[in-house]
Amino acid sequence: MSHIFILIRGENVISSSNCMQKTSTNISKKLREALYREKKELLEFYKRINLVPDYILEAFIRVPREEFVLPKYIKYAYVDEPLPLIDNATISAISMSLLLIKYSGIKQGDEVLEIGTGSGYQAALIAEVVCPRNKKGELIALERKPVCTIEISRKLYELGLSNLRKLCYLKCIDIKHGDGSLGWPDKARKFDAIIVTAAGSEIPPPLIKQLKIGGRLVMPIGTGFWQKLVRLVKVGENENDYEIEHLEDVRFVPLRGRYGVEK
Repeated sequence: MSHIFILIRGENVISSSNCMQKTSTNISKKLREALYREKKELLEFYKRINLVPDYILEAFIRVPREEFVLPKYIKYAYVDEPLPLIDNATISAISMSLLLIKYSGIKQGDEVLEIGTGSGYQAALIAEVVCPRNKKGELIALERKPVCTIEISRKLYELGLSNLRKLCYLKCIDIKHGDGSLGWPDKARKFDAIIVTAAGSEIPPPLIKQLKIGGRLVMPIGTGFWQKLVRLVKVGENENDYEIEHLEDVRFVPLRGRYGVEK
């Protein structure tokens, strides 16, 4: 099945019956045009190398990364590299953000937990994949939000919350401040996928417990300059009923928290 990808030139608008917010107005017309061209070039490159399936590229189109980077880095929003945030954090390279979705195998209707909200970009991409839409193509507000994200840094939590709120993603994303290595606070909740955006020396046991059978957890493991991105698949109810495979070498910031590298 072929897909037609459309990038809308100019200001992005995300709307619903309860929410309509424009993206930042402090971006000049000249810069916005440059960002449009760079995003279009990246899209064409990703399609050419078959980086990820089309439905993930569609999420990439919809989410304005320029709204999730610090103001002084807006002009680099569509450079496919990590960019600094606050509190010693980074926003991942675009290709890695898309690959995390691919490796976790998420699809519409899945319930997903993200450990490490950062500026909110990864959570927004996940929401574009899993959340339902109405006939107008708008995300539908849900009482049980399918995307949950937790951030241990208070400053980053507030940044991510602000970004996701202004772009109307909170209708299907639940964001909390806390130790993500301990899992989601509602311990009875189970997830189809868990994405950890920081590197630890081990996969936190509380996260494995919160996976559904058949659920996937994607996380970088290691404490050196390079880490190994792994995927854990839960295959049964018992504590050790899971399989792990190595995906690729990556670089992420250290995981913080009880089961993290940085306590």
